[in-house]
Amino acid sequence: PEEFAQTIDVSVIIPVYNTGEYLKQCLDSVLGQTLKEIEILCVDDGSTDGSGDVLEEYAQKDNRVKVYHQQNKFAGCARNLGLRHAAGKYLVFWDADDFFDLQALEKLYNKCEEDRADVCFCGGNRMANDTGQIYRTGIYVIRKWLPDVRPFSKADIPEYIFNIATNNPWNKMFLREFVMKHSLEFQPLRQANDAYFTMMAMFLAERITVVEDPLVTYRMDNKNSLTGAASNNRYCVTEALRAVSQKLKEYPEFDEKVQQSFANKALGVLLYSLRTQWDIQAYQELFDLYKTKLLSEFDISGHEESYIYGEQRQEELRLMLQSDYSQFLLYDFRNFEQRFRNTAGKLNERTREWKESKKELKRETKRREEIEDSTSYKIGRKITYLPGKCKTFLKKFGSN
Repeated sequence: PEEFAQTIDVSVIIPVYNTGEYLKQCLDSVLGQTLKEIEILCVDDGSTDGSGDVLEEYAQKDNRVKVYHQQNKFAGCARNLGLRHAAGKYLVFWDADDFFDLQALEKLYNKCEEDRADVCFCGGNRMANDTGQIYRTGIYVIRKWLPDVRPFSKADIPEYIFNIATNNPWNKMFLREFVMKHSLEFQPLRQANDAYFTMMAMFLAERITVVEDPLVTYRMDNKNSLTGAASNNRYCVTEALRAVSQKLKEYPEFDEKVQQSFANKALGVLLYSLRTQWDIQAYQELFDLYKTKLLSEFDISGHEESYIYGEQRQEELRLMLQSDYSQFLLYDFRNFEQRFRNTAGKLNERTREWKESKKELKRETKRREEIEDSTSYKIGRKITYLPGKCKTFLKKFGSN
């Protein structure tokens, strides 16, 4: 009923597939949100590890949790199912292996209300799954390409509209009315099912705003993540970008500057997909597809060098056009080796600084112990003891 719908500020939609190891941490961080007028729509996507039972357990404890079960159709279909049942004014699509700042929904909701936004996106952290170490990163909000105005739209930054944020939906809040108006849905792909939804939302939104705080912690290296099976799903990214490209061409606002933004985003996404391949044959097939077809189809190649943002990305495109997959793979390996050495060098420097600080602390502690053990220090303590006691007594006596 519409009256009930107005009482829900945010619908939190969570696709769940075999994330039992992390699910409780995720759900606890959602149920603990300072914004209380929410519903949590959890879609069990055919889990086989007991995740569905965990969801039912939480639904028994909190009536804001609603659980839906479906056969394994992947996250895009699960999100669409949650979307069909959503009643909140705003929507967030969070992942079951991540966790969230307890003020995340409140901050995003308040910013959306303040700016009457169709879309609001925020910063995020990354967590190494094996160590639990959390890293700050600036990739979720690209400040250098943001306009000064709030809210804004593609009219303010047409050449950067797709480049100011990642394609992930989990660091964004969407106005449900806006999503329904444009019939936005996730693609039924095994991977990259969120690219179409997110990119079209950024393109169509008339009012976009930002909360730069890192409100989401993304879990890296989850062994159950589909990224680990990237070679089995290597054409999903191509299908996603092709769907976006074809849809954008229906709009007169898709001008040369917006096309430039799309081309740069597409190149970054294609390279990321290439670098997640674990099978050499899949790597070669993707590389050849990019070079012979997609770089042209997505209007990435055939322009002045400045069309591509950043010297490194320009170099990568040049090499891709001029070499074969083995040369590009070697280039990637050398770059990775150099980054590893740089990181190792920084780590060694920090280790040296830490060891020096530890030595200095030991020296300071020893000096203090020597002073406290000296005869002059002990005499001084005795000399100042009685006057101190007298002063305390006089203060107490005077107050009475």
